Amino acid sequence: MDATDSIDVQNRGAAGDGQQRDTEVLQSALDEAAENGGTVRLPPGEYLSAPLVVGDNTTLRVEAGAALRFVRDYQAFPDAESRWEGWDQIGFHPCLRVFDAKNVEITGSGTIDGQGDYWWQFYEADDAEIPDGLRKRLADFSAQNEKADDVSSFTLRPPLFQVYDSENVSVSGVTLKRSPFWNTHVVYSDDVTLHDLTVSNPAGAPNGDGIDIDSSQHVRVSDTYINAGDDAICIKSGKNEEGRAVGIPAAQITVTNCTIEAGHGGVVIGSEMSGDVRDVVVSNCTFTNTDRGIRIKTQRDRGGVVEDLRFDTIVMRHVACPFVINGYYFMDIDSDEIPVDEGTPMIRNVNFHDITARDVESAAFLAGLPEQRFQGISFDNVEIDATRDLGASDLSPAMASNYDQRHGLFCKSIEDVSFDNVAIRTPEGPAMTFEETGSVSFDGLDVSGVSKPAIVVKDVGRTTVTGCDGATTPETFLEANGDGVVSLTGNHGSLEDAIDAADSIVVQHE
Repeated sequence: MDATDSIDVQNRGAAGDGQQRDTEVLQSALDEAAENGGTVRLPPGEYLSAPLVVGDNTTLRVEAGAALRFVRDYQAFPDAESRWEGWDQIGFHPCLRVFDAKNVEITGSGTIDGQGDYWWQFYEADDAEIPDGLRKRLADFSAQNEKADDVSSFTLRPPLFQVYDSENVSVSGVTLKRSPFWNTHVVYSDDVTLHDLTVSNPAGAPNGDGIDIDSSQHVRVSDTYINAGDDAICIKSGKNEEGRAVGIPAAQITVTNCTIEAGHGGVVIGSEMSGDVRDVVVSNCTFTNTDRGIRIKTQRDRGGVVEDLRFDTIVMRHVACPFVINGYYFMDIDSDEIPVDEGTPMIRNVNFHDITARDVESAAFLAGLPEQRFQGISFDNVEIDATRDLGASDLSPAMASNYDQRHGLFCKSIEDVSFDNVAIRTPEGPAMTFEETGSVSFDGLDVSGVSKPAIVVKDVGRTTVTGCDGATTPETFLEANGDGVVSLTGNHGSLEDAIDAADSIVVQHE
């Protein structure tokens, strides 16, 4: 077949009636295209299929009015080796998979439907409600995988669309919906473009992430609408010792011009980040009704480094917490310091710029680890209106135990954090609380209208306040306890009377 040829699957015998399985015709056409290069075209119709694999030099075009639906039958899904939640495991084959391929395009205005509700019914179901054959498959997976922590066997449901160990892959135009597990998974791949997609899972779809970028490089996500049952866009790189041994980072990733309507998080990094995550830019996006906005999560034993991230020109609304950096994911925030080793994670050099968050519950949660403080967190031109009732979502901003939900920003065990031209509104003070932090700097901070004290610092090495207006600050602008230095320089009007410092605090005036 010439590379310019197009295969119309109906001309090859596909019924396209939504009743008859078209698997054999579809896979035969894809295999033919992969031999010499070419296009497989799905004209209007409903194509029912078992899992499919796309190979080299192939374009799969799902035309407007065409729906590729995957069968509601676990027996049609063979075993496959892949990565599920940070570990290489055996599980159910993805519905549509680009596997070990180069130069692939998935395009069109049609729909790719995983019919995930068939699979969701078995999630957390009693054994008596699970078919015998499925229960045996799950037991076989458990025996082969020998994984022992929070990954349950039925996490191993098929992703809807997966790009695995592939290069130069472009996906555009199509709607991807109702995934049995994650919706779109890019893993161990390079040079992948996701553009002008509709990615949709209903609220509550178990593990119903939108797009997961996993140990892959040079990935671009743009002009895409996401409504997810779990995290909307998630960046990962493996879990714990295995993830560090594989050692493939998620890097050189851009997300731009995306609208995210719902999900557990707008853009999320981790918690599987053991192979490192770096060089990520997220810009020109809106997040609405997501539980969290920008969320970076990790825990002890993960190891790995998350670094050099920039979040720019983002608007959030109706979000429980817009900014989360959490080293205590499913951990006790009051845990004692332990020795640093290869399992100690690091997050550093994260910048939030030109971001507005309105009608949110908690302003921010920023927490490193006592044995290894996270570094270089900065907020520039950020406005946060954290006046939404805390019961609106009834969610902990961080999923860390022994932390009480609050409206204000909370920061602990960060080496250095800065706020330049930042405005925070909360119904009561404090609007910002800092504990066991190296240095905190404020330049042009606006907390007008917040009841006293606006800021509380405890055991902060150095707190620098500059560019603030003494005439508009609360009666107690800053309350300082424990040990540390408070430096007041270059402010508009005196702040001296608005500082409540313990005798152990050194206050330096301009």
